[in-house]
Amino acid sequence: MRWLLLLLSLAACSSRPPALHADPQALAYRSRAPVDDAAAKQIAAEAVGDARRRPSWNESLHMHGSDGPIGDGTAKYLFGEVRLFLVEYETDPGHFREVNPEDDALAAAADAQFALSELQRWAGEHGVSWDVQLGKLKGRVDATGPDDAARKIVSGLLNRARTLPVSLDAERARLDLKYRDRR
Repeated sequence: MRWLLLLLSLAACSSRPPALHADPQALAYRSRAPVDDAAAKQIAAEAVGDARRRPSWNESLHMHGSDGPIGDGTAKYLFGEVRLFLVEYETDPGHFREVNPEDDALAAAADAQFALSELQRWAGEHGVSWDVQLGKLKGRVDATGPDDAARKIVSGLLNRARTLPVSLDAERARLDLKYRDRR
């Protein structure tokens, strides 16, 4: 009986990475291993700062911790997702505007590329590697950058946009002006 209690308590203490959602509208990400609390706090704070410095097309990069809140002193998996597509939005109460699907895909590509670059930066600064997923496409990001599968996420979005822009950031700025009534 004691062995059973010991095994159950060990199983309860072992942390598993959170599942990634296969949402075709959102880029999901999670650390591949638990992250120490100090690094988790810094990454979460930088994600909030990114949201203030670089407004997202739809939803900002954010971090959550598994097995308890970030800042509780324990290592934990980090995870989150960024909703990439806007599809439509309310300009005034009761009035909606649809986003051109190609524009939406182009802005989604820009935000996905930004998210992957932030994950790469955090990988380099904190030794964290990441799993990423958009719909059925899965990849990894480490300090060297997105792997081929993760890069296919952005290229797939660009294919949906039917364009190969020179600068995704410049295209995002153009789209922000075109759809400036969304904020």
